[in-house]
Amino acid sequence: MRVTVFFISILAFISFRSKAQQSPEVSQYVIHQPFVNTASIAKSGAQNGALIFKQQWLGYEGAPTSFFMNYNMPLKSASRFGGILLSNDRIGIHNNGRLSAIYAHKFRIDSKSFFSLSAAPGLQFIQSDYTQIQTDFPDDPTFQGSATSMFSVNMGAGAYYFNKKFFAGLALPTLLYNHFEPTGTENKGTIGFDIKQIPLNLTGGWKKDLGKFFSIQPSFLLKYEVASAMQIDINAMAEYREVIGFGLSYRTTQAVNIMANYRISKLFKIGYAFNTQIGSKLGSYHSGTHEVALLYGIENGRQTSINIPKKIKRYRKKKAKERKKALKKLQKEQPELAPGGKRNNKQPYS
Repeated sequence: MRVTVFFISILAFISFRSKAQQSPEVSQYVIHQPFVNTASIAKSGAQNGALIFKQQWLGYEGAPTSFFMNYNMPLKSASRFGGILLSNDRIGIHNNGRLSAIYAHKFRIDSKSFFSLSAAPGLQFIQSDYTQIQTDFPDDPTFQGSATSMFSVNMGAGAYYFNKKFFAGLALPTLLYNHFEPTGTENKGTIGFDIKQIPLNLTGGWKKDLGKFFSIQPSFLLKYEVASAMQIDINAMAEYREVIGFGLSYRTTQAVNIMANYRISKLFKIGYAFNTQIGSKLGSYHSGTHEVALLYGIENGRQTSINIPKKIKRYRKKKAKERKKALKKLQKEQPELAPGGKRNNKQPYS
């Protein structure tokens, strides 16, 4: 047990020294894109958001856990949107938190196409509690000390094109390079700008209807970060009436995601994703990565087009047209019934 905690702590220590810029990873960005591109908040004209909890390597002591939260809303103008994005990663003795504000502006290209730009200034907080480490050698100088913490600032940006069936976006999650070297005795950190260190997310996808009730949405995500290999996700999400969804995703890091979601009401949807590594020896020590999501305010055009109130409205409109047509026909056959017409008193009333 002690070896496990020590092993996780070593991995986390190395990761915080060499991969401080690595952004949090969410599997269900397929159904809620602000986690990979903040400019996508302009796609919805109503309030929306998501809560996601992720447990990596379930059953492995000290494994990473993550929490994500996003909330967006239109501002006073129909072309301006605001939101917040919060994430927290706990890896061994390390706790990494981020809080960003989002502003996006939408531009109309034509009657069906739009383009948006976003800016996301934020804060990052890192805390390391070295008192939790148990080493085989007492008073190990590498891990001596108490809890330490550091703050930093950063800025993200995004661009996003979308219409009813297609979307594409480019996002820069962090524009500033924050390099941290937390140790048990001192904190070292630098903030600067280096274009070679800027990560990027490139996304794209389209939606195709398969009949009246079914649809499929293929998409991809290309994720580049200096501290890790380039990652490409190939996704496919199928939906029935936009109520039940099922999806698969393959990641070039030899990972497979299985996703499912269900709309429990007009405003809320729940989602689940399971991630497993292909051919990983570590897989024999845990039961995969699990991710649970609660989404709010996701628009549902297909369900709205077949809902009961709208069907009643169409029925009433159809019957009103039929009555008007029948009245015109009757007035044509019997002119005395037309407005202003004179009834022939010699003819008996029917």
